[in-house]
Amino acid sequence: MKRYINTFKKLLSIANDKYLVIIQMFISSALNNISSLLPPIATAGIIAMITDSNFAGIWYYVVLYLVFYGAYFGSLYWQYYTYTVLADYYHLEVQRLLFEKVANNETIFDRFSKGKILDTCNDDVRYLVDVIDCFVKSTMNIFKLFIIFVIFMRYNVIVATVVLLVNLLYLRLMNDNSKMVSKYYEGTRKYEDKVGDTLTQMLANLQQVKTLNIMPKLNKNLDKTRVKWKEQYKLKRKYLTARYAVIPTIVYIVKILLYIFLAYLVIKGKMTLDKLVLLISYFEMTITCNDTMLDNLLNLSNYDVRVNRIKTILEYTSQGEFEFGDIDNDYINGTVEFKDVCFELKGNKILDKVSFKIYPNEINAIVGHSGSGKTTIVNLLYRLNHVKSGEILIDNESIYNYSKNVYFSNVSGVYQKPFVFDMSIKDNLSLVDVDIQNQIEACKRVGIHEFIQSLPKGYNTVIGDEVHLLSEGQKQLLVIARALLSKSEILLFDEVTSNIDPTTTDKIAEILKDLKADHTIIMITHKPEMMEIADRVIVMDKGKVVAKGINSAVYTKSPIYRDLRNRTFASISNVES
Repeated sequence: MKRYINTFKKLLSIANDKYLVIIQMFISSALNNISSLLPPIATAGIIAMITDSNFAGIWYYVVLYLVFYGAYFGSLYWQYYTYTVLADYYHLEVQRLLFEKVANNETIFDRFSKGKILDTCNDDVRYLVDVIDCFVKSTMNIFKLFIIFVIFMRYNVIVATVVLLVNLLYLRLMNDNSKMVSKYYEGTRKYEDKVGDTLTQMLANLQQVKTLNIMPKLNKNLDKTRVKWKEQYKLKRKYLTARYAVIPTIVYIVKILLYIFLAYLVIKGKMTLDKLVLLISYFEMTITCNDTMLDNLLNLSNYDVRVNRIKTILEYTSQGEFEFGDIDNDYINGTVEFKDVCFELKGNKILDKVSFKIYPNEINAIVGHSGSGKTTIVNLLYRLNHVKSGEILIDNESIYNYSKNVYFSNVSGVYQKPFVFDMSIKDNLSLVDVDIQNQIEACKRVGIHEFIQSLPKGYNTVIGDEVHLLSEGQKQLLVIARALLSKSEILLFDEVTSNIDPTTTDKIAEILKDLKADHTIIMITHKPEMMEIADRVIVMDKGKVVAKGINSAVYTKSPIYRDLRNRTFASISNVES
């Protein structure tokens, strides 16, 4: 019983704001179990009246029947009410906690697969309320069995002793069985996670899976996992078969012997017929009660796996993660400086003593060959990674000294692939600023307002349902508008024009020229037309800054920068020809 109590405690440690409702569930379940013991008394009373030929006395017990069942169904209604309240709370609250944990821990996928996290957020949380429900019902079933045992003791010590011993044996066998079922259930979930993670990766890269024709080999690899799952599942079913088809035979053999013994007592005049019916009813209740309790305990064992999965994710902490500071000064000018910044990933040096300074009201381009460390610089500014040594400063203050709200309200930006949710344009923008007028102003500034107005539903157009109405370039403009709504002083643009048409690229270039008037602009780009608009350029090569300064000066002095520009122009010319 200790491990079931521990499961219950673990759940309460995850979310514990509903103690009063949990207490109500205990009380309603206790009343329900007590009221279920009362109808056999009325049955025995009716039989006693029939035996005594007292027809008028039957009505007294009929009224008792109605009262007893009224109490039974009333307490059952109360139980369902508390279950509903707790189901809403645990599902929504714990899912919210999981979402926040994943969003605030960038390295969480180093520990948990995406398949496991998705399955936990979508599936495991649905069963949390059942942990409480099963624990309450199991506890109340034990209470109910104790009361039945006391009743048996009152009428016949031998019968009471047999019932007690049979119950203890039955519970012991079933408890051991539950442990094994739970063990192999956990095994099946482990391999289900592996298959689910592969499916997630496959869906994210479906085009490549098709064009490379790797599905047959992928299935071959998955078959190994499927075989492991099958082994665990067969063992689980083996113990479930014993649970429902072998162990219960003990109870039913004892049941037949007990009925023979009780019939013998009635024939010998040592027990009245109404007492026989009463004891038989209560023994039948012990069987039902045992089965219900054991099912609940088995479920608790399975739910313990789910609770542990949730708790493990919620308790995850990134090693060496930098905390936010307490500087709440929101008057950020926007000067960014890297001082001898070094960064390593899995023992590989990505940045080596990188130093540069970026000023407000300028477009700063970070360029370099693939793998030179450009995106790492942006990720460090997004706080997705953390420096090994050196300093990153904003307005001469370490980025790790700012509070979370101040930092992320002043550093924002746009990634290579436009990221929008399957909701309306208005709702996507409202994630940052709910003021519709601000949304319109931001969309006007990036030149997408008129297009949105031309849509049948305007700002209420649902992107998920009507995705064909927005091109990749238009979605990118929408994402830039969303970034503007953050009121950030520092805007980061990571290859934002790589997947869009030339017309939109030109439009974004003009947008950045406009935005630099009141922002610090940092962009990573490989397109010459975007490099041209930069005021300053930082050239990266093998994790080091090899050139930096005013655009024209860097172009004159840096062979790498000239090579990047010229090779890019050449590749474009070849494609067009």
